[in-house]
Amino acid sequence: MADGVEMDDFLQQWLKKVKSISTDLTPKEQEKITAAGAEVFKDKLQQTTREKHYSNHDDKVYGHAADNIDMMKSDVDGDHNGVSTVGWNNRYHAMNMMRLNDGYKGYTADHFVTNLVQDNSTSTAVLQAESEAYQKLLNEKDDD
Repeated sequence: MADGVEMDDFLQQWLKKVKSISTDLTPKEQEKITAAGAEVFKDKLQQTTREKHYSNHDDKVYGHAADNIDMMKSDVDGDHNGVSTVGWNNRYHAMNMMRLNDGYKGYTADHFVTNLVQDNSTSTAVLQAESEAYQKLLNEKDDD
């Protein structure tokens, strides 16, 4: 009977550890993971924007759209709930890039953001970065 009790204790400890590194992640821990992926996506979005929509126009107020992409460790409303958001840091660029991506009456859409989001190599790179951040977090929790 003693072996059964020890096995129960072992399984309870194991289950507690599994929950602590999977479903019981705090929003701050989740942000660390999603921020790693968001940084990768930010770099890819900057690169794609430079390739497709970088101009010689010297805007003294707003600059170029590719130079104004930011990553936030929050959702679009500023709530810290474990997500990270990538996008343009001012409304001027965000609206212009939306028109270029989606099209409008005077311009045919090129879907550069949509295509980037749906690209398998982008998804793979983002997931790889998040996986590495998650593994680092697991290693830190293991040390505790």
